[in-house]
Amino acid sequence: MSIRLHLPGRWIFCALLLAALLLACSSTAADAPPNTPAPTPLVDNPPGPTPLPSEPALPGPTPGPTEVVPLGPTEVVPTYTPAPPAGSQLIQVYWIALEDNGLAGPLVGCGDSAVPVSVEIPPTQGVLRAALEYLLAQKEAYYGQSGLYNALYQSDLAVDDVLIVDGAAAIYLTGSLLQGGECDAPRIQAQLEQTALQFSTVQSVSIFINEVPLDEVLSLQGP
Repeated sequence: MSIRLHLPGRWIFCALLLAALLLACSSTAADAPPNTPAPTPLVDNPPGPTPLPSEPALPGPTPGPTEVVPLGPTEVVPTYTPAPPAGSQLIQVYWIALEDNGLAGPLVGCGDSAVPVSVEIPPTQGVLRAALEYLLAQKEAYYGQSGLYNALYQSDLAVDDVLIVDGAAAIYLTGSLLQGGECDAPRIQAQLEQTALQFSTVQSVSIFINEVPLDEVLSLQGP
């Protein structure tokens, strides 16, 4: 026996619509990939907080001022003539006291006298040569402010050699000898001889000018 259901038309239409919807949902679910994460929305870089500019490195500690060691108050040095160097030597050089009649030293012809003056020289073993060179280097008629006369001031003489043998000194000079008058001859001789005789190693003196004995040179220049 067959059963037939007689449904109204609208119910048939609803049933068909429901079946179509179920079929569509089933197809959509089958097409979608399983466990697909939801897409992340694209967002342009959002303007975040403006980064602060890099700060310049802070300078290190400023070095303090250079320490200055106080030197104390300025020392005032008195002005004075420096002392002679240690080891310097004193020698005597002879000049002429005019018309002294031998009061200040050995009597020299024409009533004068030979007067020694101490002079400081650098240390040397050739003290006789040094004394003669000092004497011949003076080119003024009078020695400083002493008033002592220099009979050799017009001459141009140099020491060539000095020899001392057994107390006898031989002095060799070169150059030209000039004298201002006949009284200058004994004055010149006294200045040279007395300057040499001051030393204990000299007992006698012979003087030569250009290999000629001093006596002959002086006599040739006499009146």
